Amino acid sequence: MLNPGLPLKLTTNNPLYRGTLDSQVLEVDDHQLVISAPMQNGRLTLLPVGTILQVRPAGSPEDMGFQSEILSRTFQPRRTLTITLPHAISRSGRPESAPASEEQPAPARVIAVTSGKGGAGKTTVSINLSLSLQRLGYRVCLIDVDLGTANVEFLLNLNAPYHIAHLLSGEKKLQEILVEGPEGLLILPGASGLEKLANLNQWQFTRLVNSFNELDRLCDLVVLDTGAGISANVTNFLMAADEIILITTPDPHAILDAYALVKTISRMKENPKIKLVLNRVEKPADEARIKLNLLNAAKTYLNQPLEYLGAVPESRAVIQSVREMHPFVLAYPDSTAALSLNTIGKRLSGDKKETAEKPQDRKGLKRFIGELQKLFSNSG
Repeated sequence: MLNPGLPLKLTTNNPLYRGTLDSQVLEVDDHQLVISAPMQNGRLTLLPVGTILQVRPAGSPEDMGFQSEILSRTFQPRRTLTITLPHAISRSGRPESAPASEEQPAPARVIAVTSGKGGAGKTTVSINLSLSLQRLGYRVCLIDVDLGTANVEFLLNLNAPYHIAHLLSGEKKLQEILVEGPEGLLILPGASGLEKLANLNQWQFTRLVNSFNELDRLCDLVVLDTGAGISANVTNFLMAADEIILITTPDPHAILDAYALVKTISRMKENPKIKLVLNRVEKPADEARIKLNLLNAAKTYLNQPLEYLGAVPESRAVIQSVREMHPFVLAYPDSTAALSLNTIGKRLSGDKKETAEKPQDRKGLKRFIGELQKLFSNSG
């Protein structure tokens, strides 16, 4: 009997989630089972909606299990999964009574992180923000789209053997390219292939769209670590994303370049969602001054509102973590930088405007990659 408190063992046929996962029955009704979010070796594993599971009571033989499917996930007040009971599985693999909203999970939210000039700490913020969001219960994929570099891989000491060019050529499948980083963060090495989007043939583009559809089902949030500046290789990603996070430092040149980037984006795209993060701030007075000046200038002269997410203070913990190739939100969780970035992550994930919008208003990765191809073709 599947009673509350019963320990469970879960397995999936998805190669990204190997081995056995531990869970527990929380609630049971006629059609659904609510279980605790699965753990593996003491670490939380965030399975996406739609995943097919093999479920059995802990300690029982494998043939005592049943097939199920994840219908939904919750993060508050506790992390849970709602799955189907055996008799609720339809021929299509979904319960007959499942609401339409559960049949099609919301598309991933695509967030591009950029800066007006190099040296603002954009990649470091991208990595640590992605990990902060992952720890909040979201399934996050970080894609390095700073063309010609591999800073994400380098800073995480990953040495990924494949990148998106191997996907486009047909040499590798998406699951073979994705790399699992710290805390289960998914990383798609992409720096060496995405600039070829303008020249894809139909077979390659179809393959890419199908792969990104699969990634859409795996992720809640996709963070793009873009390049710096206003070249087409940067702005194309910004135009195609759902929203933009602009990183700047108190350096006067960085502030001017950040303003120039806002000006360029606002001329190229109607009503872009631009959010501001100040990095390497030494004094609270600097934060207040720069925030006020940038937000007022963008609104007054460009008619472009900026949403302020917060500031990351200058910290030796950040410098040390870069040297150690270990993200500071993990290596130094009590540092002022980590605490500040976690607050930024909560503000970003808890954005009332974002959570209130209809899921279909998000691009998702299929529409994102389609728009990106058009932009690269036009700029080429």
